Amino acid sequence: MRPVTFFSVAILGGALAASSPAWPGARPGAEASPGEPAPPDDLCAGLVTDRRDRTVKPMPRPPLLTPVDDPAFGSRIIRITDSKEGQVIKPVYSTIQAWNADESLLLLWHRQRGHQLYDGRSYAHLRDLDLESPTDLEQVFWDPIDPDILYYPSSYEALPRLMRYRVSQKRSEVVRDFRKEPTLCPVDWDARLSGGSDPMDMSWGPERVIGLMCGRTKFLYSVARDEVLAQVTVDGDLAPIPTWDGSLAYLHGHVLDGQLQVQRELDLVNRYEHASLGRGQSGPVYAAVDFDGYPPGTLVAHDMKTGRKTPVIAESTGWPYPPSGTHVSGVARSGPAGWFAVSVVGDPFRTCLLCQELLLANVDTGAVCRVAHHRSWAGEGHWGYWGEPHVVLSPSGTRLLFASDWGNGKSVDAYVVELPAYRDRH
Repeated sequence: MRPVTFFSVAILGGALAASSPAWPGARPGAEASPGEPAPPDDLCAGLVTDRRDRTVKPMPRPPLLTPVDDPAFGSRIIRITDSKEGQVIKPVYSTIQAWNADESLLLLWHRQRGHQLYDGRSYAHLRDLDLESPTDLEQVFWDPIDPDILYYPSSYEALPRLMRYRVSQKRSEVVRDFRKEPTLCPVDWDARLSGGSDPMDMSWGPERVIGLMCGRTKFLYSVARDEVLAQVTVDGDLAPIPTWDGSLAYLHGHVLDGQLQVQRELDLVNRYEHASLGRGQSGPVYAAVDFDGYPPGTLVAHDMKTGRKTPVIAESTGWPYPPSGTHVSGVARSGPAGWFAVSVVGDPFRTCLLCQELLLANVDTGAVCRVAHHRSWAGEGHWGYWGEPHVVLSPSGTRLLFASDWGNGKSVDAYVVELPAYRDRH
């Protein structure tokens, strides 16, 4: 893809303020769950950290809501949905948080029925979510603080509206109708309001910043202020992605400030590999799979403040060349800093290090642990995109949600791995 040229920057508001913690002594990001201690800093405790090949051993699809142990790694896997032949039930996407702020609710997507609401702890199905025409299945965002609220851009009749859904009231309401700014978002199906073709999370603090676009116009919007903070006119089908603290944004390989002015370009050979923004000890991190850079890696981290590149799961740190079908999730909003989850498809027909694996890695310490085999063939089987695991790290970082066709089976279900750190708290 051709390089992107930034131009025609319009500053519509002040710089984004870094969000402060929501409660005294809390980790930045989300409200604490009442009565629950903070998760431990070492999420790899009790998990496998070796690098030997581990065979994906035969294993029947687990019974619904019955925990089973992964035979290669010993972790606890729970099938939380009950799809029938031909059905798909899966996470929305790796970069979109599936749990609400206190992890009491869980959002999944059903190919036949749309977005579905589940109990975030028992995993019982609760009901359909009657959202009003989200622009895309991936563009539904839990509020980082209020566990009762979801946000989504709507494309109903091409009207450029950002919506708020209140779970307890079972209704949507308009947060902002961008027809008020016709030069920003005209009523045009070809330039409809969107979070971009590869959306990521909103900011995690009370500012509640969302990155949006209408055609070539890309902008940052603050829900808290009801204000368009800045906009830029640029080619491409991606929207700017705010960092967890709202201090920076990412777009097309560039780090931008709160006015969407370019601060630096990251060392990326391919700006469009699967990636996720997250939080390191020193601030915002962009972490991605890197097939073409040096060194190549399944997880390579970039400090967005300095541009410093750190290989984590890479050939230079003793891991193999990255297999195909890799996704990254850094959305542990209230968990310890530095942690990202990774799902890898690779080759389901042979035993190889990283193939079919779910992993956790810390971009600050370099710690890596191998969590489980997800057993999904995805693009190597008949399900393709719908079978991709799209692992999602829970807000506390103590659970991994993923999809699996379970050996190229007749349907796709959602599964959860509960880490030892989660079981110790419940």
